[in-house]
Amino acid sequence: MLPLSIGGSVFGLAMGALVASATTVPNWAGAIGTWTLNAGAAQLALMDLLERGAPWLIILGTVAVVQARFALYSASLAPVYKDFPRRWRILLAYLLTDQAAALEKHFTPLLPDPVRRRWFFLGAAGLFTGMAAGGVMLGIVIGPVIPSSWQIGFIVPLMFLAIILRTVSDRSGLMAALIAAAVVVAARDLPYGSNVIIATVAGIAVTRLLAPASWYRGAPTGEADEPREGAP
Repeated sequence: MLPLSIGGSVFGLAMGALVASATTVPNWAGAIGTWTLNAGAAQLALMDLLERGAPWLIILGTVAVVQARFALYSASLAPVYKDFPRRWRILLAYLLTDQAAALEKHFTPLLPDPVRRRWFFLGAAGLFTGMAAGGVMLGIVIGPVIPSSWQIGFIVPLMFLAIILRTVSDRSGLMAALIAAAVVVAARDLPYGSNVIIATVAGIAVTRLLAPASWYRGAPTGEADEPREGAP
């Protein structure tokens, strides 16, 4: 997670610079929004629409569409999280990002002990959230001095490329990635980033029809949520 977290902090710098240069949002509100949303894409959309003077109904609807992919993440991770106490499910849900979802999906089969698994998730997801949000705080302070020619926002597609290369390891995963990529480009003119949601659903649906085996291959369930006997 560390390389992704470094990328997240760089994106945070770009977001902080945007907050600092915004005319409709004070710096303190942008800083609070970073921690309450914990969603860079949604905050970016929100800031853009605020600067354009869009109605609040449009702003909230757009943020909801942008964040709708987390419903898919949550459904996929529900079998993993059900072994955790409720307080852990709530905490980890707040820390859930695209990067954390990919990591948790990948490492669940390697962590059969649910106690160890939840601490592993907390450390990984907490690291990314902390560094990304810290980057925003720093960007608010030094953002105006970052040259726009640096184009540091490009770090976002690089992070997602790193996730894909790390997690797509079989034919069904590659098929889903290719289908989703094709659909997201073909539907790029749809409003409010809804092409991302459509592409995600298309990748899942077509892959399930052609290769019905789910990514979730029997991660342990029903284990007691206590340390194993003899464990420290």
